Amino acid sequence: MISSNVTFPNVTLAFTCSPDKQQPQHVLYQLANICFIISYLAPGGKRGLLFMHSLLIVGFFLFAIWAWNIVCSPNVFSWNFFFVLLNLGQVLHILYSMRKVKLPLELEDVYRILFQPLQVSRLSFQKLVGPECGQMMNLHPGEAYAMQGLTRTDRLGLIIRGKANVISGQHFLHQINANEFLDSPEFESSRSGVEEKFKVSIIATTPCRAIVWQRQSLEYLLIKETHLSNVLALLLSTDITRKLYAMNDKMVTEKGSHLDIRLPSFTGSIASHEEAKKVTESASGWREFSPLGAHGHTQPFLSE
Repeated sequence: MISSNVTFPNVTLAFTCSPDKQQPQHVLYQLANICFIISYLAPGGKRGLLFMHSLLIVGFFLFAIWAWNIVCSPNVFSWNFFFVLLNLGQVLHILYSMRKVKLPLELEDVYRILFQPLQVSRLSFQKLVGPECGQMMNLHPGEAYAMQGLTRTDRLGLIIRGKANVISGQHFLHQINANEFLDSPEFESSRSGVEEKFKVSIIATTPCRAIVWQRQSLEYLLIKETHLSNVLALLLSTDITRKLYAMNDKMVTEKGSHLDIRLPSFTGSIASHEEAKKVTESASGWREFSPLGAHGHTQPFLSE
């Protein structure tokens, strides 16, 4: 009978676990919990989220080393390593959303002046001005963006550069400059699916560059982008108010007096004028309901 002694060399693997090394309150365990405490103190915003997830990655990684090398628990190691990968994915997503979106040079001023002060992200603005939603338009001097009684109010335009005049009949109403909407009153007063026409003409006076949104595609985008929808509603209301104030000097009575549309009496005068008009139209004779009355004037817009 042949006997032989075979000796195998001792092989030491990295991260091996031995019973005498188990120390649950190891320094790795303490450092991991410190990282968790600091991560939960992160401020709000994307930078705060980036800070929080970065510290969570460090904390879970320390926990994974502690679980594998100190307490010899493959299950605990697997879960913590999974959390490392999960937070790493969150960090990559945040970094991707924080990337600087490149915009066409001609739209940089539009974003900086109108949308950036209202906390619209460059990514949301890129969706708004992208080819899927908006189209660029060039207007030559004398070319019409809209014709009174002919053009449908199914779009919204914004001048990037250039100037245009708003005309009703043969009367000049006001001017539209760069970074102003071309047809905000018409867009707000009309509804989707209802065919309405412009009550004014909009004519370019200089070479103009504008971006135009079709109503249907714009409304579809705003359903998905709630903040952008609120911002655009604010910009449109501000633009309409600016246009109304530009019309302030055009409000003149028959006696040459100027009216201020900002005064509460102006709307009252309009209402009185409309009521007087209805009365005179329904009366059997004009002389019985003549506007000449106790105030001694023929137009209710006259301010004494």
